[in-house]
Amino acid sequence: MMQELIDTLHTEGCSLVILHEGNIRTFDGHGVRRLYNLMNDEPELFFEAKLAVKAVGRSAARMMVNGGVVEVYAEFISEQAYDVLHDAGIVVKFDKKVDHSKFLDIWRKLGEVDND
Repeated sequence: MMQELIDTLHTEGCSLVILHEGNIRTFDGHGVRRLYNLMNDEPELFFEAKLAVKAVGRSAARMMVNGGVVEVYAEFISEQAYDVLHDAGIVVKFDKKVDHSKFLDIWRKLGEVDND
């Protein structure tokens, strides 16, 4: 089932795909901002959910842990985010694991942080 989420992430060009209780939902926009808004508006969406995302940093990883996510795929994941998820017992798959500096560069390219 995770492969279907990954395929959806790539083919639909969205930033976040969630599988919760057998239903797949896709989301556009800035990944961490979208995740934060969803955590506030629909926290139940993350309980025992599987997620496919463009990029996961430490803050997003903590939200996923707090929300009860069970599996995560990320195109890019920071080393810190990987540690947070892995230490919480969440299954983690990724294309590229990068250090914090490289992750910030990726975030800038994705429009998550301002280019100074």
